[in-house]
Amino acid sequence: MYLDPRWFAVMLGSAAAFSALSPLVYARRFNFFAASLPHAALLAAALGYVAAAFLGGSPAAWAVLLSLPPSLLLVLLLHKGVSEDSATSAFVAFTTSAGVAAVYYVLTSFPARVSLWSYILGDPLLAGWEDAALAVAVAALSIAASLLLLQKEVSIGLDSDFSSLSGIRVKLHDYALAALLTLVSVSLLRAVGFVVEHVALLLPAAISSRLARNTREFLALSVLPSLAAALLGLLLAVQLNLAPAAAYGFVLLAAYLISLLGGGGA
Repeated sequence: MYLDPRWFAVMLGSAAAFSALSPLVYARRFNFFAASLPHAALLAAALGYVAAAFLGGSPAAWAVLLSLPPSLLLVLLLHKGVSEDSATSAFVAFTTSAGVAAVYYVLTSFPARVSLWSYILGDPLLAGWEDAALAVAVAALSIAASLLLLQKEVSIGLDSDFSSLSGIRVKLHDYALAALLTLVSVSLLRAVGFVVEHVALLLPAAISSRLARNTREFLALSVLPSLAAALLGLLLAVQLNLAPAAAYGFVLLAAYLISLLGGGGA
């Protein structure tokens, strides 16, 4: 059985990146936003192809740049008093409709159209060294950001008014977290895929919340099971000819089901 080190770098890097941000999502109750991000990421990936075709440059760089305005606009709407359900529904409606239109345009108009399928299904087995380096770099960024922000995000999640009175700039944290989640989702969409990104962002903290006793354990018990799931999922995928992202999602789900038996948290 052949195992390319780039596969490990992409799978483990992606798992580490998403699972490190998962506690921030859980603490801030950003689950709806996180669940809607893959729609925006797919739209950004398709628009990145179009922008690069007409303006030059890297499709991936354009995708990252174009992904930020919709996410930051969603946060602005929330700050303006629009309910989370209404704002998120509008966000998903726009990004889904625009994403389908953009993907269709790319599929029917550009020679690079085939690789768009990797953004939907996830395809780490086709990763190059550039993809591997990107996954490791994004993982390092996510872990560093989580270590820096988790305590404050937990405080904001528990009582935003008290946090604001304590000197925490709550609105700035909202924008920073939205931007961070968006950048990571778009950067790693090709590795994990549109569908499994939901699992990668939401399940690790759901597992950790049942087992952790403090914020340090909350982060560690989010990242470590996700890394184990990515490793086992990759091995199963290669051995059984499965989609690696799907195998990772199934293993992570199994870990969550096991945590239901072993933990007493929420």
